[in-house]
Order: sequence, then structure tokens, then C-alpha cells
Amino acid sequence: MTIRKTLIATLLLLGAPAFALIDAVELTPDNIILPATINGTMTFQPCVGKCEKKHKRARLTADTRFVIDGRAVKFDEFRRNHATLSRSEESYALVSYETETNTVTKIEISR
Repeated sequence: MTIRKTLIATLLLLGAPAFALIDAVELTPDNIILPATINGTMTFQPCVGKCEKKHKRARLTADTRFVIDGRAVKFDEFRRNHATLSRSEESYALVSYETETNTVTKIEISR
């Protein structure tokens, strides 16, 4: 009976999809430094002003989604809008990334 339960549990684990742990950090758009191309590494600081947290770095890929005010855009348009973004206290950015692979899944900016 124990062997049967162990075998069933093993088969269930092998058949289950692998889940990646995704972390999301809310920050100001000023704390994001984008690379020149989509296959680069971005830098972001998860706090405002003086803080003890260091900058984080994560890779962008072709699967990374870029969103401005709820509208999905391509990387070039996102980069242009990020550079010309008028900064206000209401603007924010949300960076979602897989912690295991250190890969950005989505960057969202709201003005």
C-alpha cells in the first residue's frame, strides 16, 4: 500500500507543471534604468530616497511585456516614453520578475 501511494505521489509531482516564483516590486519610474536593447539587463532600486537596499539587476527577454497606462507597447516605444515621462508623485512603476532565473516578466508604468 505504501509503495502504491509513493508511486502515485511521484507521478502527480512529475505531471504537475513547474511554477516559477515571481516577485513584484513597486517603485518610481526614476528608479529604473533600461538597457539600450531588449536583450539587456535593467537596473532598478526598490525604494525611494536614501535606503539600505541596493540596486537590483534583472534580464529583459523577448517575452518581457511592457505596459504604459494599461496599454501593451513594444520595447522601443516603452523606452522612449520612459525617457520623456513627466514625473509626478502619482506616477509609479511595477517590475515583475522571476526570482529563480532573474528574468523580468513585465514592466508597467502609470503616469
